[in-house]
Amino acid sequence: MNAIFSGLALSFTILLLSFGFSPIAGSTSLSIFPLGSNPYGLTYSKHIENFWNWAVGIPADENPISDTTGEKCGVGQSNSNSSVFYLTFNDGGKSERVCRVSPGMALFIPISQVLISNKDLPEGTPTHLKTSAKADQDGVNSLYLKIGDKEYGFDELQSKYRNPVDLFDIPHYADKGIFGVQVGGPTKASADGYYVITEPLQRGNYTIHYKSSGLCIGSSCLQTNYAQDIKYTIIAE
Repeated sequence: MNAIFSGLALSFTILLLSFGFSPIAGSTSLSIFPLGSNPYGLTYSKHIENFWNWAVGIPADENPISDTTGEKCGVGQSNSNSSVFYLTFNDGGKSERVCRVSPGMALFIPISQVLISNKDLPEGTPTHLKTSAKADQDGVNSLYLKIGDKEYGFDELQSKYRNPVDLFDIPHYADKGIFGVQVGGPTKASADGYYVITEPLQRGNYTIHYKSSGLCIGSSCLQTNYAQDIKYTIIAE
């Protein structure tokens, strides 16, 4: 490469970086925040509360959770002030979704998750809700996450990213909502599971693949077994 061309290439790269772009944007991994940090000014637990309030606030027939293509991935998020864009779990089995996300947004990824509310246990005490959520995630027997070219296996995820959430308020659970809830309204809930939050997206395409499974045994279990395998193509533009 001659000196003039080399200098032009370097100048172009610096110009891209000055606008927040990278020549390989979207082609490699995204870093993820460690548990115990405060991504975008909120604790992991608060992000998880916000995720569940978003998820249960959308009726089942419009909910991204039951979406098989990614067509509905932006429902309830397009006018949000949140710094994170919520990816979702599914109803079990495999899902492949294509989703467009604005550059500068981070991704919230629920690798394995559970919410137990008084919609599930109408007479459940706070202790019952927390015990049921814990029992569900105590039964998790596989975890996997791949972001771009970076993989996270069971041992790493299990040791670093489980985040139980104490009792919290859900102001609005949608009528005809997820998990078979027919009559919505306010409720109390507890959550548990494995969640990660990424750094902001640059322009480009990203592949996010995560899966988990579990077998819950005992009187506290509301669901005995579950498996999900979800792959997203994220287009940040």
